[in-house]
Amino acid sequence: MQSKKSFFVVEDHTLTNLGIRQLLESKEGFSCVGFAFTKAEAIEKLSALSDSNSLPEILILDLFLGKENGLELLKEIRSKFLSIKVLVYSMYAKPGILSLALEAGAHGFVEKSASEAVLLNAISDILDGKSFVQQNLVAPLFTYRTMYDGLTRQEQNILKMILQQKTKAQIAHELNIAQRTLDNYLSRILSKTACKDHEELIQKFS
Repeated sequence: MQSKKSFFVVEDHTLTNLGIRQLLESKEGFSCVGFAFTKAEAIEKLSALSDSNSLPEILILDLFLGKENGLELLKEIRSKFLSIKVLVYSMYAKPGILSLALEAGAHGFVEKSASEAVLLNAISDILDGKSFVQQNLVAPLFTYRTMYDGLTRQEQNILKMILQQKTKAQIAHELNIAQRTLDNYLSRILSKTACKDHEELIQKFS
């Protein structure tokens, strides 16, 4: 008898969290080993599962956990629990966010508006060792990556921080640059991305 594939869900909306678990457990071959609503709860439970050698094979992750940044949790999971494959399941699927998730180590990305079949296909492909990006997100991602590659390294760093909704003060502090220098970089980024201001940049890509 084939062993069941184990999964873990991190999602801050109670009904969505429950719905994902019920959907997968209603299918043959899946077993839920845990779930969490916050970053701290996820790391605590995964650490306990690691201690008992029962880490999940795949983790389904929402990128926005209330006020918490799911990207930071994704990076932490990929550094602490290397065996876990991560599927991002998010209502935010603009190309900048998708690119950040893949760069942070996600094995796949599916919009919450996708059909049940797409979600199940994504999980199946990832468990088979493949990567998965929802089909309608591929072309916008390619366009974004082409634009992104046209930026300098520092402009790329700044754009990524903007898409993570960091303030100008936070960006200047983290990069150890003056506000005026940051404004100059932002001006060049806006020109290269054909955006009129900071807000349009966020709306267009994240």
